Amino acid sequence: MNDRMIPESRVRAALVALALGSGICMAMLASRTVFAQRLELGFYPWNLVLAWIPMLLAWRIHGLWARRSPRAGLLAVCAVLWFFFLPNAPYIVTDLVHLKTRTPVPKWFDLVMMVSFAWTGLCLGWLSLYLMQEVVRGWCGERWSRAFVVTMLALSSFGIYLGRFQRWNSWDVIARPFGLAGDVIRRVDFAGNPELFAFSATFFAFSLLSYFPLCALIHLHGEPRRESESG
Repeated sequence: MNDRMIPESRVRAALVALALGSGICMAMLASRTVFAQRLELGFYPWNLVLAWIPMLLAWRIHGLWARRSPRAGLLAVCAVLWFFFLPNAPYIVTDLVHLKTRTPVPKWFDLVMMVSFAWTGLCLGWLSLYLMQEVVRGWCGERWSRAFVVTMLALSSFGIYLGRFQRWNSWDVIARPFGLAGDVIRRVDFAGNPELFAFSATFFAFSLLSYFPLCALIHLHGEPRRESESG
């Protein structure tokens, strides 16, 4: 069984890069607000914060597993929270539906800014998924880790549909669990809800298209190795 894990220093370097990217996105939104003299698209900072939650949870889980921590309860809680918050990261891609001309800001600026937020959200989500994939790889092996990724991407696509079209939030799992569960049960009939199937399938294809090539780029210099105890 392969228990290789990503060195903590590399994970921290990736987090610094993503924090820098998030800062650039926020600077673009702040510049837009100053130029337009009004706040528009103010939901982007909140959506970006939500995209960071699964990343930080996955970082915590990866660290606990790498250290073989006996705190199984904490690991399980973090894993459950990660599962429910994961769709928030790629969800930002669907915010492109808000693209339209808003004078005096040029439309091209809004396009670049929205794509920047979407790209940052995707990177946060897929890096968190990659860390979780490494944990599953170390626990169950290569094949199970790939099956885990495909399953998470499919379920995340369904979760994004619930958020974009039905306006459910991740915290509704706690705040309104029965309402959420009832709505999910009613909508799993793909034949009776073609929009659900079309959106979920399309976003699932997009997720595969974006996640696996990103993983291939990560491995251009070879497989990550676990740090030695002395390192």
